[in-house]
Amino acid sequence: MRKGTAVRAAVVMAVVLGAAGCGTGDGGADDGGKRGGASAAPSATPRAEDTGPVTKASAQADIEAAAADAGAPADDPDWAKMTAARCGAGYHGYGTEDEKVDFGRYEAVVGELRERGWQPSGEAPERKDENGTVQIAQKIFTKRGWTLTAEFRGLDTGQISVSAADKACVDEIRSRVQIPEGGTDGQ
Repeated sequence: MRKGTAVRAAVVMAVVLGAAGCGTGDGGADDGGKRGGASAAPSATPRAEDTGPVTKASAQADIEAAAADAGAPADDPDWAKMTAARCGAGYHGYGTEDEKVDFGRYEAVVGELRERGWQPSGEAPERKDENGTVQIAQKIFTKRGWTLTAEFRGLDTGQISVSAADKACVDEIRSRVQIPEGGTDGQ
């Protein structure tokens, strides 16, 4: 995937997660503010059944379980509140001075997502510091009509962000805010 395409995908995901919800039920815009629809307790194994349509609740469960099983930090509660009423699913974990988040932890989250059926569909080139340590990484995945972006930022104490959205919802929002199919730069 070209760098510009990955950046456009990230812009669209940001718009989706920042826009009003699309749809109802199963964690949609009117799910009563519950995180991901139903409470999704992280497990040590992939979901037992991984067939049928991906819903907001199942996407959120995949993301939360992948982060927990990889030993990533807890989801930022402010981020969780912000995404609870949106049409997507997400996670945002920050390292601390005592327990920094490194690229290895991000790779573990990515591995857990793959175990849950998320298929790689592209990535942006990694950005490294002068010592060759990865400081920024972004990978894009798909799963039955959904697109997921996993990002790593190694600056300060490190952070991992995972955002997913239903393609139909992205298309609806794109039409509402008039973002061209190719992204924001018209390519």
